[in-house]
Amino acid sequence: MNDATVRRWAGSFGVAGFVVFLVALPLYYLAGPEPPIEDTAATSAFVTRASTFILARAALADPLIMIGFLVFLAGFRHIIRQARPDHEWVSSLVLGAGRVVITMELVGDALQAAAALDTFVKPEPAVVRGLIEASFPFFGAVGLLMSALFLSSAGCVTLATGALPKWTVWVAYGAAVANLAAAPSILLGPDYRAFYTATGYVTMIGQGLLVIWFAVASVSMIVVKPATDPSTPATGV
Repeated sequence: MNDATVRRWAGSFGVAGFVVFLVALPLYYLAGPEPPIEDTAATSAFVTRASTFILARAALADPLIMIGFLVFLAGFRHIIRQARPDHEWVSSLVLGAGRVVITMELVGDALQAAAALDTFVKPEPAVVRGLIEASFPFFGAVGLLMSALFLSSAGCVTLATGALPKWTVWVAYGAAVANLAAAPSILLGPDYRAFYTATGYVTMIGQGLLVIWFAVASVSMIVVKPATDPSTPATGV
């Protein structure tokens, strides 16, 4: 498989993952606003009402998005190795950090899906709340820090190799800074209505910027000619 084919396949899977994200995005809002997490009974009632939406996005849509992301990452690492074999270690860091980001997302999804499943029988409000609350660090501080590492290393290796357009570097760096700045919000507790909290708007901004970089990098991989000659064979592993 030549490099152009790798770019098309990896970019196409990335774009497909982003399309799934857009389709699934309304599932977060169809059940209405989430109640304060400290109200255990209201949280359980909300998850019961939203259980189908939660399962659809957490157990179906998000894994499909992560599949697209993983294929994109494999292709991204390949074109980095072909463009600059001496940057193999950075491309490995990008792939490794990306895998951890995927794992964090899937663990958080699994916890929320388990909470939704619990409501199909006689729900135990404390269990439902506990599972939902347990997902917050994975979508919040833990996931945000790993996303910052991934985005900064992706920006660094893109700048060094020209594998993607240079402007995507600044998207990656800006998103990395936003994710890093959002991580300490976990110290202020969970409050959906606040800006700088573990479940506040700052967390959603950080996650959203990661998705934006993923989308623009995927499209760029398909349509933009690389700045370096990707035909140079890799000589190291």
